Amino acid sequence: MWIIQDTFTKFVYPFWLDFEKNFTFSTASDMITQLSVPIPDDEHTVPLWVESPFQDSELDNMLPYVKRYMRLTQNQRRFRIHEKVLELFDDMQTSTGEDSSAGFRMAAIELYLFFNGVGFLTIEIEPTLSSMNEITIEWIESVNADLASLSRGKPMRQRTPKYAKEEYCRHSSLLPLMCGQPGTMREWIHHLLSPLSEQLGKDCWQPMCDSFLPVYGAVLLRRSESLHVEEQNKWDLNFREFALSHLIVLRKTLPPHNGSRFARQSFEDSHYNYMPYHNVIHTQSLEGGFVLAYDTGVHHFSGKNSPAMLSFRTNYFYMMLLALHQRMSILRYAMKAAEASTMATHAIELRALREQIYDFTARCYFSQASFSEERDQLYRRWQRAFHITQMYNELKEEVHDIDGYLGQLAKEREIETKEHELRQEAKKTQLVTYISFILLPLSITSGLIQASPIIIRWLNFTIHPVLSSFILIIAATGILFLLRTLWKLVIMKK
Repeated sequence: MWIIQDTFTKFVYPFWLDFEKNFTFSTASDMITQLSVPIPDDEHTVPLWVESPFQDSELDNMLPYVKRYMRLTQNQRRFRIHEKVLELFDDMQTSTGEDSSAGFRMAAIELYLFFNGVGFLTIEIEPTLSSMNEITIEWIESVNADLASLSRGKPMRQRTPKYAKEEYCRHSSLLPLMCGQPGTMREWIHHLLSPLSEQLGKDCWQPMCDSFLPVYGAVLLRRSESLHVEEQNKWDLNFREFALSHLIVLRKTLPPHNGSRFARQSFEDSHYNYMPYHNVIHTQSLEGGFVLAYDTGVHHFSGKNSPAMLSFRTNYFYMMLLALHQRMSILRYAMKAAEASTMATHAIELRALREQIYDFTARCYFSQASFSEERDQLYRRWQRAFHITQMYNELKEEVHDIDGYLGQLAKEREIETKEHELRQEAKKTQLVTYISFILLPLSITSGLIQASPIIIRWLNFTIHPVLSSFILIIAATGILFLLRTLWKLVIMKK
């Protein structure tokens, strides 16, 4: 018989920040640390989120450029909910559980924010220490199913709230959670993220999932009887049978009454399941993943909070997180391309989007992530489960189309500019022509007068005033007639 030795489940809520343009990733991250919440026992408020840089052990066996990416604060920031807030949620239960049934606690609540506005809120649960002996695989399946669904999720509440006085529950949007009031996972997430609106603006964050939460978790089993070497093959076979009945149900967060018939149809499919060791099975899909392992008696798998479970919580989870960020980023860029096409300034928006996609590719589109064969295989499998390669290739095609479109716009603008310059030159030439038309008759008349001594004598108003006036009238009439004739020719030419 298999006994649950240790287990945890992380519920992952992907979202994106759409804050005002005068906020950068850095300023938005800094403002998150300024959010505070009152704790009734304390005289002052405490920060809701505390920045938590990655430790060396968490990045164990990652490739150098991946470690550098994870450590640089201009790439991503990780925040953990304040420990005084977290410890308030130490005895939870969903509405489907009996009052006397096992409870769970919030083991960790973390907020991951990336440079391109994509973020993840992760809520990790685990059984309370007092409930560990009562935990069954059916209990895990039931609790996970209750919490993972955003549309049909069951309410959860703190069974023995520390602060039940009504006046405490009016100070903050988070305090109803602290006062034992029931709420679904969707409502809890809203309470946790709504303070962001106070700092970054109303409706600054938008969800990227609306029906269920992707999960990542692990279950470590042990046998009730001692292990004998000659029974190893029997144990492995029994372990596979157990995984056959429960692993995919866990991954898909299905209720326990879902039989293993569905699981049997896809359990042997290596596309979903990976078994690097005889006592460990990983399963990955678009809906999330789970790890199932059993204690072989070696230190790595022994006891509560074993090194194996710690590694599943950190190193292996980050393989999923890196790939999930890539997926959500590509989806976000595709959404922005669709939005830009409807804007009057679509060329400017698309040009900015193209630069963002190039930046994403340079920063965090990794083909490999770890020196460890097992972890790198899992990273690649997560990329395959999330359809990263296909989506990225489609995004590259979209970028290529954007480049072509912007290039065509540039050519059209260049042609339009040249045509405008030609039109300006034509207008200048036309103006010069008009001026020449006006001056030409005057030049001709002046030249004729200067060339003929007789006409010069006739234009002597002192001697021949009448004749001079007559000659000037004739000359003016001729000039006007010539100008009229030239004007008609210009109009006819047009």
